[in-house]
Amino acid sequence: MKTVLVCMLLTMSIFAKETALFASVTGVEKGDFLNVRAAANYQSKKVAAIPSFKDMPLTFGIETCKKVKTSTWCLVYPLTQNWADSFGENDKGWVNARYLTFSNRGYVLVDGKANCAYALGCKEGKCKLVTDYKQDNKGEVLSLKTKWIERAELKGESGLGAMNPKEDGYCTTGMFVEEYLKRKRK
Repeated sequence: MKTVLVCMLLTMSIFAKETALFASVTGVEKGDFLNVRAAANYQSKKVAAIPSFKDMPLTFGIETCKKVKTSTWCLVYPLTQNWADSFGENDKGWVNARYLTFSNRGYVLVDGKANCAYALGCKEGKCKLVTDYKQDNKGEVLSLKTKWIERAELKGESGLGAMNPKEDGYCTTGMFVEEYLKRKRK
């Protein structure tokens, strides 16, 4: 119970200042589903269901969140190749924020363009993006180049969906960046 309460408080503190880029399901039993609604109301038509996996939570994008009476509801959408089986790839729906854990770290589209942009975090309506990094001859990242972008210009995406359509494959920037940041913390 304490863990759920702490998650909810942390989740709401991220949301309190701005809409997060990403979320995953919390507070739903493993193997159960979080209902996605057509409107920000628990009685609204169910348009999809997001499965709850404790070992590997599915991440999805957040378009916006709004307060409805005493609850907060978020308009969510699937990332490319994430839980699209139960939710059309271009569909959206509303979920109650109390069942979400928010994040501002991951691949994003900038002004709708896919180019493997990777967000490190957001604050005060802006998000810090990795624009480039330097590697040594072994492929280890030595330094990052970043810039702040308005949150409104960004849309959360997966490593596959953030890949430039002129290229083949999926983004790997995040893997190198996360390894670099992990080494820096030690």
